[in-house]
Amino acid sequence: MGSNDIPPPHVPSHVVPTCNLFLQLGGSLWTLSYLLLIRESFRSKSYGMPLFAVALNFAWEVVYALHVAEAPLERLIFGLWVILDAIMVYGMMKFAKYEWAHSPAVAKNIVWIFGGMVVVAGGGHWSFAEWWIANEIGRREGKYYMGVLGPDTTELGYWSAAVCQVYLSASSLCQLGVRGHSGGVSWGIWFTRTAGSIIGFYFVYGWDWLFWREAHEYFLSPFGLFLWVTALFCDLVYPFVLWEVQKAEVVLADGRKVAAHSAEAKGAAKKD
Repeated sequence: MGSNDIPPPHVPSHVVPTCNLFLQLGGSLWTLSYLLLIRESFRSKSYGMPLFAVALNFAWEVVYALHVAEAPLERLIFGLWVILDAIMVYGMMKFAKYEWAHSPAVAKNIVWIFGGMVVVAGGGHWSFAEWWIANEIGRREGKYYMGVLGPDTTELGYWSAAVCQVYLSASSLCQLGVRGHSGGVSWGIWFTRTAGSIIGFYFVYGWDWLFWREAHEYFLSPFGLFLWVTALFCDLVYPFVLWEVQKAEVVLADGRKVAAHSAEAKGAAKKD
């Protein structure tokens, strides 16, 4: 989104290529984060991204790969993320029984629960994108879609991605605190997803706002600020919580990580 923009003459020529570079760097970091999430999932027999956050991301990527993205590179990246997300979902289905041992009803029905989340999230993403595109929301000079002046999919991507981002950041922080262990996550995962968001999202829209302000004022709108500042705050607090959690967790013989106060940790201590 935005890679085919043709800015008006007063906008510096570096804006679109610089933003495309930020997008590519941020996308590469997010791809690496997905790969690390998959590796850590199978290493620690857990999953790192919260249930509904995965559903939101997975649905977003499917809708944008098949319906919104127009550039081949954009479609390719979204398609790659769909595949990586699918592998993460497999790990989630395989190891959810450990994280939901305290709630057998959830553990036994995790496939149906997650499937329902994807349907709801997909319906939300598709309906929002379809409404935006059909009504040419954000139509303004320099914003082209499918080769003609039309809806601003750069702004569409901003709002849809910001909602996914704030939920992911906040729920990841909460999940870490509730679990009391770092199963499914790592310092590398935190760094790549946080750096990927800063470069591929905040830098992109911030750069657009600085040099092409009339088309990107929403970046510093009250609701826009609430979304990305909240997400960034959670991401910056996360490593401090991760540090404290890792100091107290227990790693079991099979590689799983559990809270120090859990029954599994106490059982492992007795065996030792």
